[in-house]
Amino acid sequence: MHLASPSAIRAGVAAGIALLGLWPLANAQSTPPAPAGETAAAPEKDKDEAYVLSPFKVTTDKDNGYKATNATTGTRLNESIKDLPMPIAVITEKFVRDTGANDLRKALSFTSAIQLQSQNDQGTPGGAYQGPGGVNNPEGATASKTATSYKIRGYITDAVLRDGFRRQNSTDSINIGRVEVAFGPTALLYGIGEFGGIVNYIPKTPQAKQSSEVGLSLGSYDFKRLTLDTTGPISPTWDFNYRVTGALEDRGDYTQYNKSNHAFISPAFSFRPTKTTEILADFEYGKQTDEGVGFRRVRAMTGVSGGDQGEHADFFTLPGTDPYTFRWSGPDTYIKTKASNIRLQADQQIFESLHLLVGYNHNNVTFNTRDVFANLTTGVGPTALRKTVDFGVASLDKNGGDSNTNVVNGKVNDVILQYGWGTNRTENTHDQVRAELSWKDTFLAGNKWLSNTHSILVGHSEESQKNTSDDRGTDDNLRNYKSPLDASPITFGKQGDGSADVAMVNKTYNENLAWDQSTYVVYSGKFIQDRVLVILGGRDDLSDNYVYTNNRVAGTTSKVRSPKAKVRTYQRGVSLEVTKQISLFALKAEGVQPNFNGYVDTNGNPIGAVIARSKEFGVKFDLWEGRISGSVSSFKINRSGTPFFYWWAPTSNYKNFNPNKDIVYQVNEFAPQSAGGPSWTNGAGDASAAQWNAGVAAGSIYQKTVGGSTNWYVNASKTTGAAFLDAVFDFTKSHGMSWPGWLYNYDTETNNAWNDRASSPQGNEYVIGADQGKGWQADLVFSPTNNFQVIASYTHIQKIITSAGDFAKYGYPQDKWAVWYFPNTDWGLTGKPLTTAYRAPYDSSTWSGIGFGYGEKQDDTPEHQGSVWANYQFTTGAMKGWSFGLGGNYESPREYQSGITHGGGQRITDKNGNIVVLKTPARYSYNAMARYAFKLAGHDAAAQLNIDNLTDDRKLYGLIYSAPRTYRLEFDYKF
Repeated sequence: MHLASPSAIRAGVAAGIALLGLWPLANAQSTPPAPAGETAAAPEKDKDEAYVLSPFKVTTDKDNGYKATNATTGTRLNESIKDLPMPIAVITEKFVRDTGANDLRKALSFTSAIQLQSQNDQGTPGGAYQGPGGVNNPEGATASKTATSYKIRGYITDAVLRDGFRRQNSTDSINIGRVEVAFGPTALLYGIGEFGGIVNYIPKTPQAKQSSEVGLSLGSYDFKRLTLDTTGPISPTWDFNYRVTGALEDRGDYTQYNKSNHAFISPAFSFRPTKTTEILADFEYGKQTDEGVGFRRVRAMTGVSGGDQGEHADFFTLPGTDPYTFRWSGPDTYIKTKASNIRLQADQQIFESLHLLVGYNHNNVTFNTRDVFANLTTGVGPTALRKTVDFGVASLDKNGGDSNTNVVNGKVNDVILQYGWGTNRTENTHDQVRAELSWKDTFLAGNKWLSNTHSILVGHSEESQKNTSDDRGTDDNLRNYKSPLDASPITFGKQGDGSADVAMVNKTYNENLAWDQSTYVVYSGKFIQDRVLVILGGRDDLSDNYVYTNNRVAGTTSKVRSPKAKVRTYQRGVSLEVTKQISLFALKAEGVQPNFNGYVDTNGNPIGAVIARSKEFGVKFDLWEGRISGSVSSFKINRSGTPFFYWWAPTSNYKNFNPNKDIVYQVNEFAPQSAGGPSWTNGAGDASAAQWNAGVAAGSIYQKTVGGSTNWYVNASKTTGAAFLDAVFDFTKSHGMSWPGWLYNYDTETNNAWNDRASSPQGNEYVIGADQGKGWQADLVFSPTNNFQVIASYTHIQKIITSAGDFAKYGYPQDKWAVWYFPNTDWGLTGKPLTTAYRAPYDSSTWSGIGFGYGEKQDDTPEHQGSVWANYQFTTGAMKGWSFGLGGNYESPREYQSGITHGGGQRITDKNGNIVVLKTPARYSYNAMARYAFKLAGHDAAAQLNIDNLTDDRKLYGLIYSAPRTYRLEFDYKF
């Protein structure tokens, strides 16, 4: 083997070492840098032989600026985008650079069907609080620490693909060559999840021509970034090449205490031991630290423990603070991430028309987090820290108010902030082996009309995923305290009065193991002078799941292994070339999400896979010699098997109620005031005093000391006891289902259906529903001249819930006061008469679901969304070397509150019992770029300025403020 010039290798390696040497300065992690793309268009040639082109690599020789002609994401093979019967958007490396994207998420910001930030996500059961801060963080599923969660066509996508391999951690743009987005369900090729579409980014690969580039960026809020991209030959023998990409980044934020740093490096090597064989090995390693990530403000509400009931209220602004920048949780919260990735891949031509691709990918990411969870409450904690606060208008609905009596406008006395700390270590490991065999041949090639080309791809994939989560936190029975008027930051280890934090204890350890085996076949055929393209495919997935939970507080463990689930999905598409410039297409596709979370339904059975089925029809065009190209399509996606979480729903499998014993409830809060009952309820206890007295006289209502506490109990199996509970329920129903007090305290004396609910201590169970998303999408690339390009997209989406699910049939209807029959506006009867909520009273399986989603949206996907980016480049005259870009995004109002809590499925209604539905204002945003390319010491160099949010829009959209205007100045130098 003959090594390449030592100086060239040394230059690349030295640059890599220099980048690592600067690591401590930035103390940062970056994700894989944006690569030049995996290109087969112009392969390097040895002096004596030409290497075979792989059908698995995308060709880019006809790409022009923002316009890409080919993609692999739709079929796993290199195909012309305009011929494929499916919508595919390609984000080129030039577009990533021009828009100033430094990670994959920002690279997607001008794709209209994608939302990068959400506040209201339909179909995320019990998963509302995926970011730091719990209920005090208004962001939805997109707050996930993986940085891979976003919405495509209204459906949450929680992973991306790295050249077809699944990935669930952030990606730095320095390693991105191009990004391909396939819209609609993609089970055929990529298996699980991703009903609205999938994002597949192609990392940069080694090139035979020596080239290096370094970049330095400075910007707003102490933004600093250093990048490296170097590639070249190691030896001409075997065409042995390397590439190293890396980045260091450090930044602050416009909010208090928030800052981030990351470092990333990715070496890659490729070689060809024969002219028909290519071996690729690439590696990634990255570290990232995000500090000051906790909540900014807390909910303006007392009387609740910080759970999903807090969603009834707006946020409390401390006197003298700016809600735009204030972060009460302080600097001591963090997310620390370490990630690594290894890919080994072999591409082999077996015969001229037969190719084999075999690959293995190992991805590991570890998240260490510290968070603080807080809420305002009254009457507890150190007296010196309790204050009177003014909530102003505390309800989310500023006009209609809120039916929840804990939402109080104006001044509230004796208020204190209580909080607890939590730490978590999560490790996700994903291994995937994939083998694909591609055959392609043409028959009757000499016949103008009968010539036909056929291609068959056969693939097999084996995936395993191990997720572990280890929680520590403040003891559930203890809290730390701080004055609600003390605007100083919460600090770890010290309470508001200077005393030490209460102890933290080991909490829950979870281990989730998931497996998926899949075999798929894709056929494509071209007929009639290649005017007709047919794609047919099928896929079998066999999945398995194991969940182990160790509740170290309760001293209990559980092991659940779901039965193996086999799912078959199909895809059928056809494209017709009407003219050389216009094609029509139709597509039917399916998506599948196995039950990797181990969810069970309210009958105790493992939930099956979530299935999405779509139909799409569209037109693709390539006009004016390619200067106007794009597509317009309409689509409909029906998703079934979606788990919904209603904490109060009945189950059929939990058997905590003993039907052989009398029904007994603890009724301390139902007692009349004359018997020591509370004064703050709706008065139902006082109104039912006659029934109370009759029950006491008959012995069905009695006092007893249990566990050191003396409580009132009612035996509802006795006529007088049942009469009292009925009287309280009837009074509450006739008084707007106002609050009569809490009925469901449980101890050794009680015996009722409380612990047979869906949120039982034995584990959460789910109700199965369905939904639909439909609309149309248009994408356009316009190049009126060689110097001017415009890329634009528009998406119209309507989402609706088609089924709110069915309740289980509870086996003991004699308990007529079970939580699912409780007269309340938020849960139970949810403000409806019993005969409306249940078609047959006291048969829980007849739940109508009225008011719980059917026909509603319950999602913040905008109905209309558009984006445009234009770039003009000067190639002659005094302005030669300059280029300018200007772009904008539009979102119609988004439904950020749908009258249901995300954390537990409780209704949010106004004072008249109407559900609270709130929308953001319409949103417009504008970004700009100016770039000057020049020569420096005989080498290419460039300076680029990017400005985001040109108009400095700082308005409140729902519950989240728009980030302010920022700038970034970058200098690039090639050598």
